[in-house]
Amino acid sequence: MNHFLRRILPIFLFLSLLVPCLAQKEATYWYFGRKQGFDFSNGTPIIDRNSDMLTVRGCVTMSDKNTGELLFYSNGRNVWNRFHQRMPNSHFFSEECSGPVPQSALIVPVPESESLYYLFSLYPVTNNIPDTSANCIFGDLSEGLIGNGTYSFQLRYSIIDMQLDDGKGDIVDDQNNLFLTDNLSAKLTAVPHTNGTDYWLILHEAVGDSFYTCLIDTSGIQPPSQQRIGSEYQVRPSSIGSYHEVLGEVKASPDGKKLACAVYNILGHPFDVFDFDAATGTISNYQNYGNISDQMGVTFSPDNSKLYITSFNKIDKTNLVELIRQYDLSLPSLSQVLSSGKSIIRFNPCTNISEKAWPVNVVFNTLHIAPDGKIYGAGEGSNNENGGNNDMLVIAHPNRAGFDCGVSLQRFAFGIPDSVVNFRSFPNFIQSYFNNIPSSSGEECTLQQLIVYPNPTQDMVILRSDCGIVPRYVDILDRLGRLVDSQTLYSTAVNLTSLAKGMYVLRITDAHKGQVYRKVIKL
Repeated sequence: MNHFLRRILPIFLFLSLLVPCLAQKEATYWYFGRKQGFDFSNGTPIIDRNSDMLTVRGCVTMSDKNTGELLFYSNGRNVWNRFHQRMPNSHFFSEECSGPVPQSALIVPVPESESLYYLFSLYPVTNNIPDTSANCIFGDLSEGLIGNGTYSFQLRYSIIDMQLDDGKGDIVDDQNNLFLTDNLSAKLTAVPHTNGTDYWLILHEAVGDSFYTCLIDTSGIQPPSQQRIGSEYQVRPSSIGSYHEVLGEVKASPDGKKLACAVYNILGHPFDVFDFDAATGTISNYQNYGNISDQMGVTFSPDNSKLYITSFNKIDKTNLVELIRQYDLSLPSLSQVLSSGKSIIRFNPCTNISEKAWPVNVVFNTLHIAPDGKIYGAGEGSNNENGGNNDMLVIAHPNRAGFDCGVSLQRFAFGIPDSVVNFRSFPNFIQSYFNNIPSSSGEECTLQQLIVYPNPTQDMVILRSDCGIVPRYVDILDRLGRLVDSQTLYSTAVNLTSLAKGMYVLRITDAHKGQVYRKVIKL
């Protein structure tokens, strides 16, 4: 018996470690923007154009936790089933109505149910009156709410039953768009309870220093519990009017032990980090990481050791802003953690993001862990040099410190012109889905893994590397080996429009990985 146990124990331990990775498939599908999407079924993002949803910011999707099959998705107002049809009871709003902030919506499974889900949605309120324009016209709220009124959000919820409508799912008749609470900021997330069944819904008031946590258990949504901790959200005077600090994301670490809160203010606001007890719902150990301007997106790394925040703080003695700041939470003291807070983009010799990026042309709004273990940044840009709307920020190795995290702009061929605003956020997921998931890129990364597509092509090719390499320079040689063009890359696209039809060779250079050659056909 002992010999038998010695033989099967390693196998059992391996399988026990593997199960969490296999089970977390709720985030397999992402739908966002103007009918855009990703399918992570095979571990890497494949473009999915099946979505029927229009949104700029707020969006959520839910996939089957075991199979990864798409169940439904929403822009915080309407709900679509897996066949991309609006659910029968999703009729309150026009097709183009969408949630106007990144965390407009959140899906939470109903405890101990295999078919029921809560869909929570935030609705803007101005001067205590629901803001119809922000609730129902395609668009988003400005990054700063400026004016003399009062701005806040109310929280509503619906229950979706996947057994309704012949198994396609629908909103339960008497559980549709029900009011829960109000006077909230634009923060909405949830953390699984340590009992493995229940959830904690986490909110923050619009003006003040109070969090609200709601226990979601088998008997329903419990009344909010107020906890006063952290910095105060205020209506601050400025030269252009009163500034309302209601925007910015809240994210829990994937292990549910920490919370980080971004508060958007062009004048700067403390970056708040807390401990969270998922057994009691208690928020404690407030730490002020210092004033950061224009905070919007925030996320932890999959292994919980790094923290990322969008930042427009200027770097000392330069006119450059940080764009994305990383903190190393694995360091032993708070002072060391704070000292580690540096831009992963500026002065990074390994990135393709131009030093000219912002304040001229590019903004990264939100940051999201994906099923491939990478972090994706949604944003906006106006040209190829500084990033267009088909370009995304990708952090290939988010568990690594500093420039080793592998940050770059990568182009995805959504088929929509850069001149069209596509998306400023990705789906808002419960972060436990990504706890300790491995990166699909692995540890070794070479230029030989680089893929060039489409090939043949009429106008451009895209350089794709699942391990995160984005080369900086490309020389284009004709069939006789003569140099016909050279390009410095600020995205993953190589422009071939000026070339005559024929066969060419791309000489692709990375300062740290050397060179590789790829043949392309120009049609």
